[in-house]
Formats: sequence, structure tokens, C-alpha cells
Amino acid sequence: MILGIRIQPRNTRIDMDKICFLLDSNVIIDTFNGKRNLLEFLDNFPDCEVYINPIVEIEVLTKPDITEQEEAEIRVLLDSFKWTEIDKPTREIAIKIRRAKELRLPDALIAASAINLNATVLSNDPHLRDYKYYGYSAKAFV
Repeated sequence: MILGIRIQPRNTRIDMDKICFLLDSNVIIDTFNGKRNLLEFLDNFPDCEVYINPIVEIEVLTKPDITEQEEAEIRVLLDSFKWTEIDKPTREIAIKIRRAKELRLPDALIAASAINLNATVLSNDPHLRDYKYYGYSAKAFV
């Protein structure tokens, strides 16, 4: 149970007919800081697929002054989402984004993962929210 909400593990099969979101780290951090509630937001999309990639895990778990309790709760939350790996197609997209010097490496990998999954990035980062690239979409998490 995280933030008073029971977390259900999600399956790992990609369903291209469903709404797909890829989470940016600031969405998870804002949820744990009490600024926004990701799980309430996701209740509006009961059949959606929610993904994270290893970059998000690293960014979230290395936030300053994280307590052992917070880390344990964050790990449970992260494990409830589907994971996308940084595979060759994702790396190739990220390379194109980086060559164009459009995003920093972590953001390029998040954007590339979203493009590869045909997912919408949930983020409060203006660089990701406002980024324009064929096949990429982002939504502000407010």
C-alpha cells in the first residue's frame, strides 16, 4: 500500500489499443512530496498501460535525503508499473535526438522510450513537455 492506495502489479504485455503513459521521474517525486497524486490521475484512465524505464528509477532513487522508508515505498510503486528497457531501437532514436542536441541524455532516453512504445510522457519538465519530434507526445502532469 502506497500513499493509502493499494498497488496492483501490472502485466507486461504491450497492448497498442490502450492508452500508454511513460512516467518522468518528476511525476513520481511530486507524488511522494505530496504536490500531486499520480494514482488519482491514473484512475481517470482505468485501462491504461503505465511504463517506466531504468533512467526514471535511477533519478527517483537518487533524490537527495531519501529515507529508507521512502525508498522502500518508491520501489514498491516502481515495481507496480511496466518496465521498458533501453533496447537497440530505443537507443537508435535517442542517438538521433542527441545528435540534434535537442535534449540531455536522460531526457532523450525517456523520449526515445516513449516513441518506441507509442506512449505519452507524463512530465512537468518543460523540456519534455514542449519537445517536438515525429511520433512523440507529452502531457503536463498537473
